[in-house]
Amino acid sequence: MKSRDRRFGVFVWIGLALAPGPVTAAPTVAEVDDFASFNEAAIEDYLLPRYEALAAAGEGLKGVLRRDCADGRLDDGASGQAYHVMMDAWMAVQHLRFGPSELFLRAERMQFWPDKRGSIGRRLSQLLMAADQSDLEPRRFAQGSVAIQGLPALERLLFDMPGDNENAFACDLAVRIGANLRDISTALLADWRDGPSAYAAVMRDASKGNAEYLDAKEASLQLAKSLHSALLLIVDFKLQRVLGDFEEAVKPKRAESWRSGRSLRNIRINLAAARTLYQDVGQGGFAALLRRQPGGPTLHVEIAAAFRHVEKRLASLPPSWIEVLAEPRGWQRVSMIHQDLRDLLALISGPFSQTLDLPLGFNSFDGD
Repeated sequence: MKSRDRRFGVFVWIGLALAPGPVTAAPTVAEVDDFASFNEAAIEDYLLPRYEALAAAGEGLKGVLRRDCADGRLDDGASGQAYHVMMDAWMAVQHLRFGPSELFLRAERMQFWPDKRGSIGRRLSQLLMAADQSDLEPRRFAQGSVAIQGLPALERLLFDMPGDNENAFACDLAVRIGANLRDISTALLADWRDGPSAYAAVMRDASKGNAEYLDAKEASLQLAKSLHSALLLIVDFKLQRVLGDFEEAVKPKRAESWRSGRSLRNIRINLAAARTLYQDVGQGGFAALLRRQPGGPTLHVEIAAAFRHVEKRLASLPPSWIEVLAEPRGWQRVSMIHQDLRDLLALISGPFSQTLDLPLGFNSFDGD
């Protein structure tokens, strides 16, 4: 073809492409306003109340530990109950690894887990042996090893070190950890809620585009990743690392919070947090957005049923791994729950993500 003919052909193609005529709209997912409304509901109904509960639990924990240690004795009575309240509140936001949670290693300082190298026990032993009050100076402590700043270290002091219950320094250390947890939880709430630069305002302004988010949909994607994170955390870290591939390979002391007997209680709270984000935020959470898409109603029924099924199975088990494994077929029962959760995770990773056009991509727990 001559050069002039090739140019003519290009012009014809462009003309046809631009010519008026019937236009078939590409399939669309949720509208921008839908995502903005979802984000607003998530902020008001889900994010802020949970961080308020965490801050309240931190304040309560600090006060109880201080009172319990007034006589230099540490026990798991009232302090143990305050620990459980704090742990419950943390489990409800553990999967929200973005925004204020990422600042100053707050998530790791709140809960250094999994502790694959035994750093917590080693560092605790060093502190208790040295019994140096300067190690407990607030600024020095908060800038020191993350391994002994949070809930796992406090759990050991309360539930796994009975020989130290009359150790005055152990008491002082527990009080410092409690104060540190209060400070972190208070800072998390303030960064989410207070002032013009609060992260809640950043998410609300996503519709206009800002330094964090291009638009409201991208902010919703952050929350979809948190939903995915909650399930991935349970499947890969809280179950697979403990269960192994067969019953003889089970490692119950890899479980989260096994010393305080609440490993499966943690999972129940994580799962409830995921389900709430999926279907109970505002006018129906992600589920409401999903049901408005082609094929969405059927997919929602499948996801909702999967949540109900696994929650029912979990509710039939005691909160402690040790108790579960002592039961006939205990390993098999948890293994079936693990498979149910893998199936649910696959629904969220695949059809849910694709239908709402929310590509999950890299996860905050990948590579941990």
